[in-house]
Amino acid sequence: MTDADARHDGDRLVDRRLAGRYRMVRPIASGGMAEVWEAHDETLGRAVAVKLLHPQFAADPTLRTRFHNEAVAAARLSDPRIVAILDTADLDGREAIVMELVRGRTLREWLDERTALEPVEVVHIGAEVASALAAAHRAGVIHRDIKPANILLSDDGRVMVTDFGIAKVLDAPDLTRTAQVLGTVKYLAPEQVEGGPVDGRTDIYALGAVLYEMLCGEPPFRAETPAALALARMHRDPTRPSAILPRVPVDLDETIMRALARTPAQRWSTAVDLRAALLATRPDVLAEDRRNDDDPVAVAHPRPRRRRSGMALAVIIVAVLIVLGLLLAGTPFGHRLLSSAAPTARTPAPIDRPEQPTPPSVRPAPG
Repeated sequence: MTDADARHDGDRLVDRRLAGRYRMVRPIASGGMAEVWEAHDETLGRAVAVKLLHPQFAADPTLRTRFHNEAVAAARLSDPRIVAILDTADLDGREAIVMELVRGRTLREWLDERTALEPVEVVHIGAEVASALAAAHRAGVIHRDIKPANILLSDDGRVMVTDFGIAKVLDAPDLTRTAQVLGTVKYLAPEQVEGGPVDGRTDIYALGAVLYEMLCGEPPFRAETPAALALARMHRDPTRPSAILPRVPVDLDETIMRALARTPAQRWSTAVDLRAALLATRPDVLAEDRRNDDDPVAVAHPRPRRRRSGMALAVIIVAVLIVLGLLLAGTPFGHRLLSSAAPTARTPAPIDRPEQPTPPSVRPAPG
């Protein structure tokens, strides 16, 4: 579809109603198989997202089946970190999935803007994605396409996983299996490159690649062609993050490298294990995460600690400067201070008294 065709198709869809209740408002994203629209649910009076199969794929039964399977797979999942599937419908022969509308940006957009993130941000986002994957894996669903574009950073602070378009349902036939390699090459596990069986550890590898890119500002492997890029991970391990950024904590370095192990048996066994390992790399993040399970914004953006000691020191310095200024200015008050401090002949001899203990210094409590 050309850009002109896409614009014409978009214009034609504005204000159309899907299933008699979802009024199409505006396109908000587009991918290889589908486009995403914001729509208004006129029955419940709320904004939703509608994922609509591109017209050129509407007649392909294999792609329609895969698209339908996304709705089936994701509808099995109920987790605050997974974008909820609300309904399915058909628009002029095109499959459509109605989803929860998440306002914000993708991790891909954020990385394009910032290149790399701080370790505390990497730990928080990674732990939230691992939680979403753990929920999917418990339901028997393997995502198979974890990448920054499928991780949403909502305006209210949530980290969410979306797009189960090539998901594998473990107790169902693999209808997504074709001769082509599925998934985004930069994040594929070696077993996906080989076309072998997949399980939860396949998603763990992909999340490891995302963690690596968040931390280092580049993916774990680089190559001239997609084929060379896919093969590189089968024959060697990536450069350690700590070799690129020496400031990377050792335990975070080890956690990411284990997630990126070429052999599934050498990776973290479950997404739960990976999440625990991530949080253990930063005890302060773990404490924040436990205190704010219902407030992900507080974890993502912890409040800065107040530096009372610095404020107290500044007050003392100002007071000293004022006294010195009075003395140097020759004011009567300054002279009185000077004369009271200077010894004179009339000053009586000091009286011997028992030595008093020096009071302990008082430090302000951390904020």
